[in-house]
Amino acid sequence: MAKLTEAAKATKAAEKVRALHTQRTGAQPAHVATAPATWVLIGENVDHFGGVTVVGLGDLRAAAAVSPREDDLITLHAESPHSPVATGEATLAQLAEDAIEDPLMRRVVGLVQTMITRQVLSRDTAGLDITVVSEIPVGAGLGALYAGDAAIALALAGGNAEVNDPPMRTRLAEVCSHAVGTYSSLAVLRARHTVALRGTPEQVTVVDYADGSVAPAPHPGKLGVRIFSIAKAWGQPYGEQKERIATWRGFIDDAVGNFGVASLRELPDNVDRVVEWVEARRDAGDETAPEPQTARRWVQFCETETLRSLAAAKALRSRRGNELFTLLNSPTEAHDLETPDALVKLALQRGATAARPAAAGTSQAVIAFVPVQEADEFAKVFAKDFHVLEIRPGEAARLEDQVDNA
Repeated sequence: MAKLTEAAKATKAAEKVRALHTQRTGAQPAHVATAPATWVLIGENVDHFGGVTVVGLGDLRAAAAVSPREDDLITLHAESPHSPVATGEATLAQLAEDAIEDPLMRRVVGLVQTMITRQVLSRDTAGLDITVVSEIPVGAGLGALYAGDAAIALALAGGNAEVNDPPMRTRLAEVCSHAVGTYSSLAVLRARHTVALRGTPEQVTVVDYADGSVAPAPHPGKLGVRIFSIAKAWGQPYGEQKERIATWRGFIDDAVGNFGVASLRELPDNVDRVVEWVEARRDAGDETAPEPQTARRWVQFCETETLRSLAAAKALRSRRGNELFTLLNSPTEAHDLETPDALVKLALQRGATAARPAAAGTSQAVIAFVPVQEADEFAKVFAKDFHVLEIRPGEAARLEDQVDNA
């Protein structure tokens, strides 16, 4: 049987969520949208620094269907591979009272509240039925929850005439990231929302947080490799390091405020000046200031990782595969995030040209780049003990209100 095209896959996901939504609510959804898996090439922890993150789109998608209710309940039914079906209901009032215990329900209701607050949804919005069907396994390092956020947000904004325009897509991405940062129990990787809603097919996207630019770069698959996600387990998000990441990002934000700059990246001699600032705080008796060596490690990591991301983007644009893969394999600056180093090492031993954590601190999966001629055997060997998923190029989020059944 011929492989489904990306458009056909998206339509299939949309049809499934539409049918499920109609079955459970008794009415056709007002809008349906799909959003893609995302995978990080490099730079996942430097957004607060004003750094550069390079992200690609995957072919698997999450589909969301939404429709209004006459009461104030927001109901959710969500299905994804290897995860139990998630169902629940809550109200915006319960969110305001911090009375929603289920983390996924809180994330979704928080997204609705943020869309209202940011005036993307009407303040008269009360009840909603939301149905999500995802093809993306949670735990594969492919942004399954982010795809769900993007699909729900796009479906909720489906009646806006500007929903496909870049400014509105930018706004929706910001709304999604703000909602997750405020209401989720997991750390947020903003570039995933940005690229899910604004990425370019068959390419990766370079997100530069110094100026907010979003630009395409050639896909590394054009350099003679196939790309795989490898994970020990699927089904649960990885949130064990949220507090560590929050402390790190909070410190970066405090430093930005202290020096009066848009980002630490634009601060000259940023590493030494931040360390001096921390030492001065500690000398003044500020017990909340980190150890100077910790501050140095955090800022040095962000500075170096940003340079690596810029170099990776340059290597992609000049089609220098050896340079790109050397960068991906090169050791990062010291940090205090737990990463799946043993799995990275194993992927390299078994023939990957390059391998790196799918997203340091927020995933225990690994992204491996394998020579085309060795890829089938590589996947076969890993599939004996791990979950293996090939990452094929995908397309950005889109409304699926018009379905072509031809």
